[in-house]
Amino acid sequence: MNFELLADRQEAIPIVAKWYFEEWGRHIPGNSIEQTIERLNMKLNRDKLPLPILAVENATVLGAVQLKLYEMDIYPEKEFWLGSLFVSPTARRKGIGTALINKIVTIAADYGVEELHLQTEFLDGGFYRRLGWSSIETTRYKGFNVNVMVRKL
Repeated sequence: MNFELLADRQEAIPIVAKWYFEEWGRHIPGNSIEQTIERLNMKLNRDKLPLPILAVENATVLGAVQLKLYEMDIYPEKEFWLGSLFVSPTARRKGIGTALINKIVTIAADYGVEELHLQTEFLDGGFYRRLGWSSIETTRYKGFNVNVMVRKL
């Protein structure tokens, strides 16, 4: 498996947009796959954040994740976030999510990030807890109960 920047594999944008829309975006009133594609097109960065990364094997995109800035506006003091982690349902339970998380942690460390945050609807922390993330708090955000977590790098 390889990791590629979304900017270097733009043909994957419709696939990732479909994943993101179906997982999270369909809950946003007035949102569409087309708007999700537009938002991804604004994130085609190679050397600044946000930085979308893909897991690719044999030319097939298996998953995606992003290193983001200020993901939750209720935490203006928390700058760096791991977000938008999604693994294709057919590729799950093969370590791809863990590999994507580890890749973002490495990239974040290369940027000099000392603390990386995330939010998850798995209120027990899910597999993030097993990967060294600690809960900060559970809160309601944009209509969902989420566990806000942190990992020291």
